[in-house]
Amino acid sequence: MSKTREKFRELLNDIAEHDGVRRFNKLAELTGIAPNTFTRIKKNEGAEVDVETFRKLNAAFGNRYNIQWFQGDSDYMLLADVPEKEKGNPDFSSYINALLAKSDETIASLKRELAAKDDIIQAKDDRIADLTKLADERLHRISELRRVIDAHNINMADYPFPVGVADENDYPNNEIVINKCFTTHE
Repeated sequence: MSKTREKFRELLNDIAEHDGVRRFNKLAELTGIAPNTFTRIKKNEGAEVDVETFRKLNAAFGNRYNIQWFQGDSDYMLLADVPEKEKGNPDFSSYINALLAKSDETIASLKRELAAKDDIIQAKDDRIADLTKLADERLHRISELRRVIDAHNINMADYPFPVGVADENDYPNNEIVINKCFTTHE
């Protein structure tokens, strides 16, 4: 279980006991933290509770809680309980290091996402190139077939028989009409 989530729940229990605030909606109103954040923490969902969430809660209740306790660096939850010798200037280097580590992690994650998107774009570009090549090949084949069809088209004016000679005729008594192109030798 997350240590900061566990500590945050201890804070919520302390607030409920000493301040009587038990509803997440009331806590949200006092702190500016979304109510679903409290619900997720209670249900052990999500990652660590960040320092900013702790600070908002702490500010709403008079800054009485010890941030070093929240981060696991002190045994005293309440600032009032911290001995004077331990109250010196807080060491912010651990906070800075944690923030830097988190930002490095975020940058690495974003770089992975960017690389994945670049791979998807490249795959789509390759697919577009393949489809363009296929379309060009098909257009070329259509042109070839058009030339073959055009080469075989016959001008009907040059045809020796009128169109429809082979069709059923409407001549009386089924007379056979001989075309002018036939000549008889007498």
